[in-house]
Amino acid sequence: MTKKILIVGAGVAGLSAGIHACRNGYDVELYEMHNLPGGLCAAWARKDYTFDGCIHWLIGSRSGSQFNRLWREVGALKETKIIDHEIFMTIEDGSGKSLNIYSDLDHLQTHLLEMAPEDEIPVKQMIDAAKTMSKVNMPLEKPDEFFRIWDIPVMMIKMMPLFKVLGRFSRITVAEFLAELKNPFLKEALALVLPIDYTMTSLIGTLASLHSSDAGFPEGGSLPFARSIEQCFLELGGRIHYNSKVKQILVRDNGAYGLLLDNGSEVQGDYVISAADLHSTLYDLLGGKYLTPRIKDSFANLSLYSSAQVNLGLNTDLSSEAKKLVVRLDHPIDLGCGPNRYAYLTNYSFDPTLAPTGKSVLAAMVYSSYEYWGSPTSNRERYREKKEQLADKLIKAAVKRFPTIKDKIEVVDVVTPLTYNRYTAVWKGAYMAWIVPPSAGRFNIPRTLPDLKSFYLAGQWVSPPAGLPGSMLTGRHVIQVICRKDKKRFIKI
Repeated sequence: MTKKILIVGAGVAGLSAGIHACRNGYDVELYEMHNLPGGLCAAWARKDYTFDGCIHWLIGSRSGSQFNRLWREVGALKETKIIDHEIFMTIEDGSGKSLNIYSDLDHLQTHLLEMAPEDEIPVKQMIDAAKTMSKVNMPLEKPDEFFRIWDIPVMMIKMMPLFKVLGRFSRITVAEFLAELKNPFLKEALALVLPIDYTMTSLIGTLASLHSSDAGFPEGGSLPFARSIEQCFLELGGRIHYNSKVKQILVRDNGAYGLLLDNGSEVQGDYVISAADLHSTLYDLLGGKYLTPRIKDSFANLSLYSSAQVNLGLNTDLSSEAKKLVVRLDHPIDLGCGPNRYAYLTNYSFDPTLAPTGKSVLAAMVYSSYEYWGSPTSNRERYREKKEQLADKLIKAAVKRFPTIKDKIEVVDVVTPLTYNRYTAVWKGAYMAWIVPPSAGRFNIPRTLPDLKSFYLAGQWVSPPAGLPGSMLTGRHVIQVICRKDKKRFIKI
């Protein structure tokens, strides 16, 4: 008899789990609170413009790479044009100094050493580490539960080139590495590429993927990307129920057996997978009954980062202008997490599908706490005022950098951490989950909970900082685990 799997959340993790479950002979129903697939992999239309809320670069964009093969398993990137950038990001300090993060590592090293010859040793260490990482495939396709002691020798041989890199850089944060630099502007500029609380291997991994042309932008952005995965799921016979918010995960005899929906109806299955936000899953859908010490400690003590973004629809063509910039603000903007001295500007004219011909989309982003915004339901007017104030400040910064956009703004769209929470229930709008310190080692949240049978977790919170590739992988892994439990051979394609 075919077993039934119920999945909560049609984000990338939920869709990935659904695809692999269907391919392995399970009957799958997926329940999503929103009316679109993708979860945090989101984009939306405002008049003639499309504003993207997720993808800045996608690991796995190069045909034949490790993650590209995994993306294609779930129907993504098969016919998608990939946009790569020679310059990933340019940081400008407002006084004429600028630093380019070139995708090519040799070009980047030359540029950095011209700017800061006094930092030759740490710069070359970073570049050499990124080159090494660009040549090695991590052991990703098998869940941790499947590794046995006899796998270690094979893994060690494959990973040997990385040992020196991981030994040096997995134990320090970006901030700790930057403390070794002598050049003030290089130190300041590199601190803006990724959050400085991340491990240094995160920065090195990003540089490695750029160097390999494996971190491009899929034309069309987040929503078409999510739609391609949704289509694969539906073609395999999966069923999605949109506008179907789950109110409770039903438990009987210490086993999950179904879902209670917001409309009062119940659905039952053999397994329940939550690919929804971890906090809402554990504290709301399961009533806080199955919390582990690691989960409690993580929510209480690990840092998060969220952002606020102002999207502009412009009646002007910015295709000849720089595409990804970090610009110094005349006046810092503090949204409850310390002063933002820089703003991140993305000129989306590299993707002609996001705006009409001759027009452009420009996004301006700064970091923000969730708490700064208060509650829009309790004080809508104050929330609206704060959004307008932020829009005014970031529009001024954008106009200063791109003077031709003055009086050309047709649409203004403001996104806050509360926006992400409202549409996806993500905890405090933290679209990249926790920032895990190097001292935590290889961090993950077990995909099963003590004393709760037939229930599994997937998504970015299970293996932070997962992003889209890691989320997709957790969906694959959970079905591999279920297949082994049911003594089924896992089928890929």
